[in-house]
Amino acid sequence: MSQDSDTAIKTICKHYGNDAGRMMDIVLAVQEKFGCVSSAAMDMIARAVGTKRVEVESVVSFYAFLSTEQKGKVVIRLCHDVIDCMRGCDRVAEAFREELGIDVGDTTPDGLITLEYAPCIGMCDQAPAALVNETVVTHLSSDAAREIVRKLRQRLAPHQLVEHLGDGNNAHPLVQSMVVNNIRKAGPVVLAELTPGQALAKALAMTPAEVIRDVKTARLREGGRRAALRAVQCRRGGAGHVQGSGDPDRVSGRGVRGDDDLRLRGRRRHGHPVSAR
Repeated sequence: MSQDSDTAIKTICKHYGNDAGRMMDIVLAVQEKFGCVSSAAMDMIARAVGTKRVEVESVVSFYAFLSTEQKGKVVIRLCHDVIDCMRGCDRVAEAFREELGIDVGDTTPDGLITLEYAPCIGMCDQAPAALVNETVVTHLSSDAAREIVRKLRQRLAPHQLVEHLGDGNNAHPLVQSMVVNNIRKAGPVVLAELTPGQALAKALAMTPAEVIRDVKTARLREGGRRAALRAVQCRRGGAGHVQGSGDPDRVSGRGVRGDDDLRLRGRRRHGHPVSAR
């Protein structure tokens, strides 16, 4: 790597405290700066934060949005899942290819725009959809694809592709997204009033017999029911956990590490029968 590149990567690592725990932030910043996270960059990052190269490469190779190869300043990631294909994704892809003069997976000769396919981006209800860098564009058509390319060639500013704003917080000045929430009806889970701690307080007010009754009547399937009923038989543990309940940072197989509040709420049924607090 050049001396300037070497200095830039050291500066990025220093900005994040040379902390290997901030690896995602570091590699994202490096990719934004250089268009990719090259092999030489990974070596430099590893030395700067005092870790092994494999720790850096494991992050870069795992996430599809990170790349070891140079990409354009703007990356168009066209969603290519089943729903998008049913809604005309292939026609949109063809329009992008024709307008850009490249195939999917390639970068324009000037190095400015890369066209890729992407797995589901969570926009199936507004398909065909794509991510242009971090900007979501929805309800794409062949004409819309061509217009996107023309605008990007005039100015590499993906956020300016948003011509209308979605509902809710999508219209917030800090978001400015064209995504529509598509929530048709408010209910007890979505858009209901929430009082923090209410569910936990209710669970702690129950007797052990009431907890057992709820577990049985909830018709939990094998794994969940066995885990809940097994917890009833556990002895009272130390502060904040129940002895015999397994990994203290896991609840029903889902990791909730690093959030005491989540751990406490996740154990409300496991812990209450033995009076754990």
